[in-house]
Amino acid sequence: MTDDETLLLLSAYADGELSPGEVLAMERRLAADPDARALAERLRTLSGTLRETLAGPPAPESLRARVVEQVGFSDPPPSRGRFGGALGSWPETWLESWLKSWRGSRQALAATLLVGLVGGAALGGGAVYLDRPGGAPDTGAAVLAGHLRGLAAPQPFDIASSDRHVVKPWFNGRTTLAPEAPDLSDKGFPLVGGRVDIVGGAPVPTLVYRRDRHVISVTVIPAADGPGAGEERRDGSTIERWRLGDLTYWAVSDLNRRDLRAFADLFQSRTGAPPG
Repeated sequence: MTDDETLLLLSAYADGELSPGEVLAMERRLAADPDARALAERLRTLSGTLRETLAGPPAPESLRARVVEQVGFSDPPPSRGRFGGALGSWPETWLESWLKSWRGSRQALAATLLVGLVGGAALGGGAVYLDRPGGAPDTGAAVLAGHLRGLAAPQPFDIASSDRHVVKPWFNGRTTLAPEAPDLSDKGFPLVGGRVDIVGGAPVPTLVYRRDRHVISVTVIPAADGPGAGEERRDGSTIERWRLGDLTYWAVSDLNRRDLRAFADLFQSRTGAPPG
């Protein structure tokens, strides 16, 4: 096992992201290796410090405004309110109005719940449904949200491994698909792990590769649930997609288009699909 693989596994162990069997194997190794044990402790301390220090990004005000507009609920006029300003002007007046209308307005209650639920979903990518007429799911937005969520996490994978024979079977029982995970390290695209993302309300497998410091997420979904082959650019990320049999592959990264196209062609050639 290389030093890079050891660091990836130790990071996943420190963040509690290994399976029970992997945890047991790691603890046995740590018991026999003082240096690895000290490194794991430092990583665990660093992870805890970062989680305590870095607050999650707030949901944008524009999101709340769209929800409020759709359900027809508006904020009450500003006033000091019964709470004496302890909560601040907007939260206080809104909470006071909500308490007054608890029994008499189902609409106000629905708005309150929707703002909380949709605001939380925005942090996890669930708000993509608001951007399409009728609430139809935007597969590309959901795939991109999973990629960005992985980048924001301590590690962009749930299982850390460069061995395709470890990554592929890890998806069994977690998703309905267990995609091929070709080894592309000889061309500068090493496999580093996999994770489970949510697309269309269902868990789907995502393979994670690297190109230098860039992360490439390859999400696999049934072909019937998304568009055909193509390329698009969203929020600074490039998305390459192609079909193989009854599956659609979505590769997402901040790599330049040429390198991501090369990755997509290489991936297809190693999985038996003609590039295109």
